[in-house]
Amino acid sequence: MYKSGYSVLLLTIIISAIGVALAVNALSNSTQIAKTNINITDAALNQSQNSSCVEKVFAKLRAYKFYGGDETFEDGCRVYTISGTGNGQRIIHTKVDSTILETKIKQINPSIVIDYQKQITSAELNQSQENNPYLIAPSALRLWLKADRAEANNGQPVLSVKNATDDLIDFAQVITTPNLAPTLVTNAINNRPALRFDGIDDFLTSTTTSIHTTNGLSVIIVGKTSNTTNSNQTYISKFNSTNREWRLQNDEFNVVNDTLNFSNNNTNFNILSALWSPTNPQLSISINNNTTSTTTGANTIATTNEPPIIVGANNQGSTGFLNGDIAEILVYNKKLSDTELTKVRTYFNNKYSIY
Repeated sequence: MYKSGYSVLLLTIIISAIGVALAVNALSNSTQIAKTNINITDAALNQSQNSSCVEKVFAKLRAYKFYGGDETFEDGCRVYTISGTGNGQRIIHTKVDSTILETKIKQINPSIVIDYQKQITSAELNQSQENNPYLIAPSALRLWLKADRAEANNGQPVLSVKNATDDLIDFAQVITTPNLAPTLVTNAINNRPALRFDGIDDFLTSTTTSIHTTNGLSVIIVGKTSNTTNSNQTYISKFNSTNREWRLQNDEFNVVNDTLNFSNNNTNFNILSALWSPTNPQLSISINNNTTSTTTGANTIATTNEPPIIVGANNQGSTGFLNGDIAEILVYNKKLSDTELTKVRTYFNNKYSIY
């Protein structure tokens, strides 16, 4: 009887010890798992803003497959160039604060399929976006108007296009009615969109604003005219009835009252580069990567009244309407160096396959 009671007591102690050991082990495992979960949560929190940024890109790509990024949302989400077209593979680069995220997706619709996401360094971003116009001269870039920022479907009027620079100034906000707006052509050049102006009364305009300085001016566009017999077709101008500042047309570059004429007698898309320097005043223009033509120019550009930017005409409801397409416009408030201009051309040519 005594031995039996002793055995039961011993067995109870053993079972209790085993239970305690299991409990301690479970607690240890639980603590370890909890620590792991905390670490994962911290990592997720560090990327949450960037993930939200990527989700905004996804939403735009679902709505407009030609969306090309190059913009900053109001919450500080910076979207760089998005590679690819259509429903296929894309590589997206986003930046929030100091975190840069690279996202590769396999398809857009019917659902987003992500290949991978990873953080990259600024050096890696700059290498992948070496010729991105924003990175070439960010402090001098004042206007970046892109057809792939237009929120419209094929054949629809484009009522507004936001400027893609960091300051978020809407240089191309339409102050008109839909029948006076250009239309969007989603596959105008190399599977990419362009704004189509009818040559009769289509134009875009901005609010009154300053876009250039006394340091110089560079205007680079990807565009074409559909009617080469009609001169005085304006791609972009800063011009009103009392104060002409500058304009780039299909056959001339004009700063104040100085004009440089050039030959552009084909209906293909071209890269037109028009530059003005106040030092040893000079106007220059080049088509694609051809030799630049130059002439003496004014040493100042008037800024009285600060008229708005007009795209597709000399002025609102005036003359010089463009009969043609514009895919992209860049305006820098300085004369770009030869190296900088070559990078811009390379960016455009890689994107649109012009020459």
